[in-house]
Amino acid sequence: MNKKEIRNHLNSAIEKQIPNDWDRLEAKLNKSMKADQVFHHIVHSQQDKRKQLTKKLSVSLAALAVAFIMISFTPVIAQLQALYDQIFTSDHIDDPGVKIALESGIGQTIDQTFYDEENDISVHFQNIMTDDKETKLLLTFLSEETNLENYYLDLFEGSTTIQLQTENGQTIPLDNVGWGSRYYQADKNKVVTALSFAPIKEYIGQNIRLEIHDITVYNDQSTENVEATWPLDFTLEKTAASDRSVLDVDKQFTLQGESYHIKQVEFSPLETRIIFTGSDIHYYTDESGEIYEIFSKLEHQFLNARVIDKENGYGVDYNKPGVFLSVNGEKVAPNFSKGEIKQANGTEYVMVFAPVKERDNLVLEVGEGIEIKLGE
Repeated sequence: MNKKEIRNHLNSAIEKQIPNDWDRLEAKLNKSMKADQVFHHIVHSQQDKRKQLTKKLSVSLAALAVAFIMISFTPVIAQLQALYDQIFTSDHIDDPGVKIALESGIGQTIDQTFYDEENDISVHFQNIMTDDKETKLLLTFLSEETNLENYYLDLFEGSTTIQLQTENGQTIPLDNVGWGSRYYQADKNKVVTALSFAPIKEYIGQNIRLEIHDITVYNDQSTENVEATWPLDFTLEKTAASDRSVLDVDKQFTLQGESYHIKQVEFSPLETRIIFTGSDIHYYTDESGEIYEIFSKLEHQFLNARVIDKENGYGVDYNKPGVFLSVNGEKVAPNFSKGEIKQANGTEYVMVFAPVKERDNLVLEVGEGIEIKLGE
C-alpha cells in the first residue's frame, strides 16, 4: 500500500466515523513490528563475521523504512487522534465531562500501546486529564483470542486497582472517583473505558508510572479476578492539568419534609460539582463497624431522571422530575457515572454535572417547583 493509498484509506475511515480500517491497519503494523523484532534478533545473533556488512545494511534499510513510514503518517496524526476521540465523545461514553473536555482540547495525548501477553490483550492508552479532585485516564483494550465482553476495569467495587509510582520510587494507591465509564464494541471485541480516580496534578513535569492491576470479570452468576499488570510510563505535562474554582453558595431548601443546605459549587473543565448537607444525609455504621451510605430523598430525586441503556450506560430523561442544573435556561447534563463519590466526613452529598463555562444565571431545579439561583 503506497503513501497515497494509506492516506485515502484512513481518510475514508475517518469520514465514515468507523475506525475498522484503522484497527485493521494498526493490527497489521503491530504484527509487522513483532516480525521486525524477530528479524533484528536473528541479525544480531549471527556470528559469521563475513556477513557483518550485510547485517548493517539490513538494519539501515529497516531504519529507513521505519523513518519513511513515520514521515508518511505524520500528516494524518491529528486525524488519527480525532478518530480515537470520536469513540470517547460518542453516546457510548456516559461521562459528559470526558466528551466536553475532549471537544475543548483538554488533556494530554498519551498514545502508548502495551501488549499483555499472558491474557492476549492489546492495551492502548490514549489520553489523560487531571485537576484538583480527579484524574481521567482514557484507554481501550482488545483481543483476538480472549472474549472481553465481561472484562471490566472496576476501581469502585471490583478487584481492579491503580497505583502511581513517582520519580523517587514512592508507590501511591489511587482511589476511585465515582464509577468511571465503559463501552464494549462487540464487533471488534474491544473495550473502551474512561477511568476516574484520585488527582495526580501535583506531579506535573515528573516522569511517573501508572500501573493498573487486575481485571474484574462479571459473569452471570459469579465474579472473577484475572491477574494482570498494565504499566504506563510517561512525563505528566501541563496540558493534562486543569484548575478548579469554588463558589460559596449558602442556600437552603426543603424537599419532601427534609431540609437541605447548598454549601458550594465547584467549577472545573472536567465537571461541575454541587456540595450539599441535609437532615437525611449521613452514613450508618452497623454493629460490625461496616459503614453504609444512606440514600437521601435528594439523591432519590436526582436519580429519578436517570435512565439505563444496556449499550450506552447512564442517560437522562429530561421530561421526568429530577434535579437539574441549568444555565440561561438550558439544562446541563447530569453525570450519573459519578455516583457515590466518597466524602471524608460522611455528612455531605456530592452531585455532579457536566462542565459549564458561564456562571451567571446558574439555577438548580429540584423536583417540581423548586428553583435556587446559584450564579455569582
